[in-house]
Amino acid sequence: MRKIFETFSEGVLNLFANVGVVIPYFFCLSLYNNNKNIAAYVLPFLMLYTFRSIGMLLTVYIPFSASTMLIISNLFGIVGSLLIVVALNPVFGILGGILLGLASSWIWPYFLTVRTKGKIINDFHITKLHWQGSLIAMVILGLVEWLSVKYSSYNAAFILLAVFFAISLYGSYTMKNKISFYHNGTTPEHDRNYSIIGVIFITVLVMLVFAIRYSRLKTIPHIWDLGIGVVSLVGLLILLMYQLKIHRNLYPLSLASINRGIVMNFVLLYTIFDSSLRFEFSTLLTVYVIYLAGFEFGPFILKKHLNLRYPLLILGLILSFFNITYFVGILLCALFVGSDNSILNNSLYNDPKIESERAFLVKYQLSAVGNISQQLFYMIIVYLLGYIYRINVLDFFNVNGKVDSSLLLIVRLAVTFGVLVSAFITYLSTRSKKEAQS
Repeated sequence: MRKIFETFSEGVLNLFANVGVVIPYFFCLSLYNNNKNIAAYVLPFLMLYTFRSIGMLLTVYIPFSASTMLIISNLFGIVGSLLIVVALNPVFGILGGILLGLASSWIWPYFLTVRTKGKIINDFHITKLHWQGSLIAMVILGLVEWLSVKYSSYNAAFILLAVFFAISLYGSYTMKNKISFYHNGTTPEHDRNYSIIGVIFITVLVMLVFAIRYSRLKTIPHIWDLGIGVVSLVGLLILLMYQLKIHRNLYPLSLASINRGIVMNFVLLYTIFDSSLRFEFSTLLTVYVIYLAGFEFGPFILKKHLNLRYPLLILGLILSFFNITYFVGILLCALFVGSDNSILNNSLYNDPKIESERAFLVKYQLSAVGNISQQLFYMIIVYLLGYIYRINVLDFFNVNGKVDSSLLLIVRLAVTFGVLVSAFITYLSTRSKKEAQS
């Protein structure tokens, strides 16, 4: 019985690692959507979203091993879930959202690091039994979430989420104990940047991402549109320069990782709003299914045609501009992300300039830079148009917002062109690097 529970706990850990970004997000989003008249319930959702975006940028300051941070991630998930049960108190709601956001941001890259270490030294492997445990946990969580939505009662959902994080925590301990690398208690040294300027910048970035998300949920004065737009532009430039300077030794892998984050955010954030406005129905599930299919099958489909990755991405971005080929374009972008993700994992993990404990963290840190950059660029366009034409920012994300089609076209052109520029520059950089090596 103990062996069965141990395998199940590692299966739950595997589930949270793979979809840990999504589950707490949808739980908090459902809580907010069904309690929009209660101001306190917007805070957990906003804080989760903000710290899920920022979390990876904080890992450069963390000296602990991946196995320790995997345990801490699950602890944050337990405490965060329980705090949201009493989220009517804004303090608890804010703390709960922060902890769940950090758990969502960290659990996958730290799990991937530990799992890869165990696989390489043949101490730990994910088996079919683990995936069966993941499936059982997913069904239970999905059922409870559905019942919570149906009966508008969410306490049971977040308590169950805390219970499953506790089971996942036990899985983290058993997984760590099986891998001999983590038994000696030593932590690999890595370069960390404790610059006070970096801390201040990340703090400002936290506030900025929070403000951006808040403006998508609540109406704000037009002068704030201009202010947030200008601050976003400055933040975007500093973010790119600061992170590229830190990771200049990884060029062009650093550029490829940032581009990955840009394309992912384009598909999973921008296209959901854009396609809903185009086709006048919620496309959230459609986009997620297409993305998951492309992400999973991309490494296999493009395995023998890796040189076609970037041309395929560029073609996908162009096709996404037209309604008739829209979802085909998104699929091509998702195939690129899946294929490029596999290549980056191998390249970074085997790069002699990076300690193996930091390899995946560096990738996700740089991807977070791309993710936030794409968000900032997207919102700069929206804020400036909202200010100039005196349109509420909310209307750019609402099917009933009645924003003039010409303004939506400007947003579409700017955002798509921005991603195209990123893809083209990265393509030229990676190709030049290969030619120089050959």
